[in-house]
Amino acid sequence: MNKTLAISPIKVLHIAPTPFFSDRGCHIRIQGVVNSTKSHNVNSVVCTYHHGREVQGVRTERIRSIRGYENTKAGPDSFKYLADLKLLLLACKLVVRERPDVIHAHLHEGVLVGWLVKTLFFWRRVPLFADIQGSLVGELDSFDYFAGRQWLRIIFQTIEYLIVRMPSRLMCSSIAALNTLRDQFRVSADRLQLLADRIDISTFETVALVTRSDINIPENKIVVVYSGSLLPSKGLHELHKIMQALLQQRNDVHFLIIGYPTDETEYFLTKNKLRGRCSVIGRVPYEELPGYLKIADIGVDPKDSDAGEGSGKIVNYMAAKLPVVCFDTDNNRELLGDNAEFVSRGDIDAVVQRLALLADDEGLRHRLGKANHARVQQHLSWDSAGRIIRSLYDQALGRT
Repeated sequence: MNKTLAISPIKVLHIAPTPFFSDRGCHIRIQGVVNSTKSHNVNSVVCTYHHGREVQGVRTERIRSIRGYENTKAGPDSFKYLADLKLLLLACKLVVRERPDVIHAHLHEGVLVGWLVKTLFFWRRVPLFADIQGSLVGELDSFDYFAGRQWLRIIFQTIEYLIVRMPSRLMCSSIAALNTLRDQFRVSADRLQLLADRIDISTFETVALVTRSDINIPENKIVVVYSGSLLPSKGLHELHKIMQALLQQRNDVHFLIIGYPTDETEYFLTKNKLRGRCSVIGRVPYEELPGYLKIADIGVDPKDSDAGEGSGKIVNYMAAKLPVVCFDTDNNRELLGDNAEFVSRGDIDAVVQRLALLADDEGLRHRLGKANHARVQQHLSWDSAGRIIRSLYDQALGRT
């Protein structure tokens, strides 16, 4: 008998306080969790905000629209308080209608909403899982949310401390997030599970190819790619410094920038007369991203945040057989092992030097890219994650 059919089905309500799907790392992770557990007889529904696009194969239920709230980029937004209240009401409705076995909450706000739902329906004894991608306070710090308001930071630290005690199990997208929960917030190790960002490697084998001529990149240029949110919290200002320094040194390099919002980067390129040496693609559907990454030669991640988030972009670079230049953090080491050009945190000059080294050494680029691809296949596929998640669900439900 097929093992998938032999195990009993589980219904999971995912609570996602975000405009799913908006081609961001958090959303890619939610999609990966849902799809990876399907083959293990897990039926999921994602409870999310009113905006964002539909994704084939992921069932979504949305709150009623909020007039004026159409922002899909990462970061704090005053509309989110109302959106989360509506999310709570929708989640309660879905608990009554769907009768889920498990609540799987994403992000700290999702955990709070999930705990309220679990508490309101206490007699159902539904276990609550948290999917944590970093520190709430650390993330808000990266957006300068507490500038001049230390009292507010203390309040949010207290809220975060309480939130991480609400779920029965916490899945962490990075080793840094796990360490923060264990060491700073005193969460017991037996409640923590490392589940690093992963990828469906098959998407890189079936995607439609993009050619350099399609986006006006000369064939003789070495292409350095950045894909991700174009926000200061994600390393945008560091990226601009890297671009300016490397392009001043070399004429054989071209930057490919994939992500949004693009306004600040467009202004930077115009101001520094770099438009002809950089292609800004803007927002690209995640399904099409591999086609763009395949025309690149080197991937760069300039994020140097203390929020403890993982880096989905690095996993994508690895799947595309790209060498990677990034800062030497626990997260990046966990993903890349020794197969990267690591530099000390914040050392922009060192990033530029490593990029130049790779630009000069085609053999090194190919060796590192091949090693990254093999590491993804062995350790960072969503196939293996599905088994882990299903096992955790079974443990919480007393089925093991």
